[in-house]
Amino acid sequence: MTPQDSTTEETTPPSGDVPDPGPTPPPSAYGLGRRLRIMGAVLAGGLAVVLALLLWLGVLVPAKQEAAGYSAADSAYAAVAIEHNAQAVQLTALAPGRSTDDGVLALAVEVGEASAGRVSELAGWLEARDILVPASGREALALADGGLDTELPDNGSGPRAGSSAHSHEGGNHGMLTDDQVDAIAGLDGSEFDIALLAALVEHHYGGLQPADEEITGGEDAEAKALARSEADAIRVEVEDVRDVLAAIGGPGSNDGSGS
Repeated sequence: MTPQDSTTEETTPPSGDVPDPGPTPPPSAYGLGRRLRIMGAVLAGGLAVVLALLLWLGVLVPAKQEAAGYSAADSAYAAVAIEHNAQAVQLTALAPGRSTDDGVLALAVEVGEASAGRVSELAGWLEARDILVPASGREALALADGGLDTELPDNGSGPRAGSSAHSHEGGNHGMLTDDQVDAIAGLDGSEFDIALLAALVEHHYGGLQPADEEITGGEDAEAKALARSEADAIRVEVEDVRDVLAAIGGPGSNDGSGS
């Protein structure tokens, strides 16, 4: 064997073996820095969105309200009153097909149309200030447009106030639950008449609180005028409902006042 052959044998790895590549080099500092810069940009963008939202809620919205002459209490009243009146419309819409009493049917149309009129006025107030009108208000106006003296083609469950209905200042203000409406909608004849009118008395009395709160604590003159008009109308309508309720043999009052 020549010296050249010996060198070849010593340095050539055995057949089939892979040379050890050595330790893995550390990641490039450039690549790591690039990833950190990308993450920082994403976080900064998210923070900017959050700060913009907080600025809009905490500064721009109140500033817009102040410039337009109304407060958060005014807009809250309008939304709550819409939902409250919307349920009155939807309750009275149950009467055709369930009641056979001409007095009850006439009163249901009267109360329903008056409540729809209040919904329309309050919705106009909100729209004039670019504030979203509750869905229940739009649903109630559609019911009224269809005529409240016509039986609704439903499955017996009756219309609803909509998913946007909510309590205000910790109280439900006479708003009925779905279960309560279901119970009324499942009745007919005199049982339906008494249940509907008793519910309307309680419901209407409940609507006085947000109206009275707006009258005493609101800022917008138009909103306060709407609240005064609503409170006056509610008191008159409650007496009308109580009169008919007593005439058909129901309780004279269901307002919890003991009168």
